[in-house]
Amino acid sequence: MTYRALKYVATGLLTGDVKLPKEDDVMKALLGMAYNYISNKCTVLNLMTLDKSADIHRLGAGKHMLRRPDLPQGDDSELDIDEDLGYVAASLIASYVSAEKYSMHQSRADNAIRDYNAKVTEIIERLSLQEDGAYDI
Repeated sequence: MTYRALKYVATGLLTGDVKLPKEDDVMKALLGMAYNYISNKCTVLNLMTLDKSADIHRLGAGKHMLRRPDLPQGDDSELDIDEDLGYVAASLIASYVSAEKYSMHQSRADNAIRDYNAKVTEIIERLSLQEDGAYDI
């Protein structure tokens, strides 16, 4: 999902409520908050790394760590999280700015996180652990 698509989804979620902030710095700050929430609640597959010099957010499975996702540079930038989690980020952003439906957006995000975590758990369980601790898909 691109940053532009994220903004469209969040705008759609907020129909009949409030409008998204127009300032790009504010939107990126909200996305940063969403990334932080997602990174705390999920083992984001494309953020897993063995590179100790990366900007590490927390420990992951085995010897893996989860790096911090990069914020987008522009509207055409792909989000630095797994595709399913782009919709979670949009719901979280909607929950942060909504005047009336914040709990509905938060609940949608939390449900999607549970679904994502179930998928990741299944993937990790199917992986075979190599001698060096790296996962072999």
